[in-house]
Amino acid sequence: MSESYDGIEGLRVLYEISSLISSDSKLEEKFIRALHKVKDAVNCQSASLFIHNEESGKLEEAATVGTRVNLSETIDFDLGCGFSAWVAKQRRSVLIPGLRKEHHEGIRSFGSVPLISDEKLIGVMNLGRREPNAITEQHMQFLEIIAGQLANIIERTRYERRLLEKNVALVNAREEIEKQHLRIVEMEKYQVLVQAAASIYHEINNPLTTIIGNIDLILMTKSDMDPQIKKKLTVVLEESRRIAEITKKLRNIKKMVTGN
Repeated sequence: MSESYDGIEGLRVLYEISSLISSDSKLEEKFIRALHKVKDAVNCQSASLFIHNEESGKLEEAATVGTRVNLSETIDFDLGCGFSAWVAKQRRSVLIPGLRKEHHEGIRSFGSVPLISDEKLIGVMNLGRREPNAITEQHMQFLEIIAGQLANIIERTRYERRLLEKNVALVNAREEIEKQHLRIVEMEKYQVLVQAAASIYHEINNPLTTIIGNIDLILMTKSDMDPQIKKKLTVVLEESRRIAEITKKLRNIKKMVTGN
């Protein structure tokens, strides 16, 4: 697309990049493949894409094809180091058609375009060629269209990712609510069981205590009691005490069920 660049060829490349970015590939892989198409279209040796990190407020390298292109990397700007940070701050494209030979890995032509979506900074794309005056204003117009397309797709991807994260959070919250609801229902069941057990314990234990006490008293005071009657009373007393031991478990059912 460099020397023989025309509108039809540009539309073809735009369509290919649009189809590529809309695919199911990983985002980093999409960036690299898109840069390859831009690099081939402009017939350049290097292409780099920097994405604006919303949390840190700095530009971060997202993908590079060939040698990373970012002039003045030793200079620190508000949005990071290098010429890309300056372009991001100014939010305007820059074309440097004739760099000195000793500058940046032999790159002689350099173009940098910001990625903007609805006035929001998304990133910066840089391209470099070894021949002077090889990147033209026509190329820059094409790159600005590509940059706008990439910016919109990246922002849409971020939006979809945020929606997905919120959806996951909502699903997790719903599952947690359901778990807590089930736990409350179980606790209510346990509470009913504890109350029922306590009620049964009192209903059985009160008359049982009276029975045991009276039998004890009879056995202690009636020394001339008929042996057969005494034997039967002793059996009743032993069984009553066994019932009393069983009812004690009902008294402790709260600890048995809830562990408290």
